[in-house]
Amino acid sequence: MTELTDVPASARERRRATGLDGAEGNELLTIGAATVLTILLLAEGVTILNMRGLLGAHMFIGLMLIPPVLLKLGSTGYRFARYYTGSAVYRAKGPPELPLRVLAPILVATTVMVFATGVWLLLLGHHSDQVLMLHKVAFIIWGGLFGVHFLAYAPRVGRSLIDRTGTGTRAGGRFRGALIVSAIAAGLALGLSLLSLIGGWHGRHEFRFRDAAVTVPSLRVSRGGSAENYATPRSRG
Repeated sequence: MTELTDVPASARERRRATGLDGAEGNELLTIGAATVLTILLLAEGVTILNMRGLLGAHMFIGLMLIPPVLLKLGSTGYRFARYYTGSAVYRAKGPPELPLRVLAPILVATTVMVFATGVWLLLLGHHSDQVLMLHKVAFIIWGGLFGVHFLAYAPRVGRSLIDRTGTGTRAGGRFRGALIVSAIAAGLALGLSLLSLIGGWHGRHEFRFRDAAVTVPSLRVSRGGSAENYATPRSRG
């Protein structure tokens, strides 16, 4: 009786591994979210090279990053919870390497700190040396940890994608795709909804990306300004 009852249970576990909430599906969702984050982070990195001219784009992309970051934290957190609550399919995949497990809590904490201080600065509506210093310190620590994390997982992600090409349930694939698209859409909506705050932070009545030329049409343009004036808003007497 034990063997007969164990076989269906094992089969269900294997089906769940490639479905909506199994270990394989969870890994593919994490990879999808990480891919979106990598693209957006590369764009964010470009803005850092010219903060005076691209500070508005830096803020906008930073807001776009928030939902995909939450999605990835959710997928990895779910795997963590399932592994340590004894799920067979998650236990079978095993934990990450010990150094990565040690670094993970610090990476999560600095990720939260980077975005929290960035949003804090945006909501303040003006430059703050203290908050900006926290933002920079968190970013420096996060950058080093993220570099280690990325280099450690990149080969594994590549192998995983190759091994799973053409596999997985259609329902699971549609569900994961919907989650990823929803995260991108939510990030875009968040950024667009806060354009007025970004423009106000610059102390301007119009906000433009240098390359994308995104404007707030309902607001008027101040004449005689330059992109350099956007970086450090000052009170005018």
